Amino acid sequence: MSILDKARELGQEIANSPELEAMRIAEVNMLNDPVSEKIIREFEDRQRVLHELHHQGKELSESQKKEVEEFEQKMLSNDLIVTYFKAQQEFEKILEAVNNIIAEAISGESQGCECGTSACCSSCGSH
Repeated sequence: MSILDKARELGQEIANSPELEAMRIAEVNMLNDPVSEKIIREFEDRQRVLHELHHQGKELSESQKKEVEEFEQKMLSNDLIVTYFKAQQEFEKILEAVNNIIAEAISGESQGCECGTSACCSSCGSH
């Protein structure tokens, strides 16, 4: 089996992972809820404004910083958004573990974990 075949196989395994499925379900639930969807759209709008300010080299005012903190709290008080964020983090752990395993295989260095990486250990619980 070639490297590219193995990469396709790995991609398929990741696509079929319970972590990705959980993230997709959480995203659908979040976006199908009018309150959650509105919060996400507001967040995206604010992100664009903040990005533009940063691009222009401007600092956030104290009131803008406070507004960002209040908005973060609003997001974190929404169960569907929090569920999505947690599912996203779990999926990202899997991707990080895969990347670390590949990097370790290339470099020939291991972190001494049964599954090969500290990221993997945190996700599989072996350490």
